[in-house]
Amino acid sequence: MIGISFCVILTIFQVVLSDVPPHCRGPPPGGANPSDCCKLPKVFTEEDFKECGIEKPTKERRVPECSKQICLLKRYELMKDDTNVDKDAVAAFLDKYSEGDEDMQSAVEATKQKCLNNDFPNIPEICEPSKIVFCVAGSMLMNCPKWDESEDCQKLKDHFENCNKYFPKK
Repeated sequence: MIGISFCVILTIFQVVLSDVPPHCRGPPPGGANPSDCCKLPKVFTEEDFKECGIEKPTKERRVPECSKQICLLKRYELMKDDTNVDKDAVAAFLDKYSEGDEDMQSAVEATKQKCLNNDFPNIPEICEPSKIVFCVAGSMLMNCPKWDESEDCQKLKDHFENCNKYFPKK
C-alpha cells in the first residue's frame, strides 16, 4: 500500500508543486521499495486489495478509481456514505493500528494532523477517499519510525528526509 501510494502521490504532486526540485519529484535512484524499507505492519491486507480490485503497482503510475478506494475504506467502516470519509473513524482506526507501539504512535499523530485536517492540495480530479488514502500512506512513510538499514533503504530514507520539506504539511 505504501509503495503504491508514494509513487502516485509523487506523480500527482509533481504537477501541483512546480517549485519542488527535480530530485524530489520521484523516488531516488536505486530500486528500494518503500514498503520493504519502512518496517510498519500492513494497514490493509492483500485480500482487501483483491476484493476491491486494486492491483499491485506496475511501472505505469495511475490513481486507482475512486470506487476502489471507497471499497477499501468501507471494508473498515471508514466512510460516512458513498462519497464522504468518516474522519473520526479513520482517526480511531489509526489509533488502533498503532496501539502499543510508541514509535508508530508519533507517526500516526503526525499523519492524523496532516491528513484529517484537509491539509493536502486541492486536486479536483481526485476524490476525497483517494486523497485520504494517499495522504495517510505517504505521511506514514515520510514519518516512518522503523527503517531497514540496508544501503538502498538508507538512501530512500535520506531522500524522504531531504525532500519532505517541499510537500505540504501543517
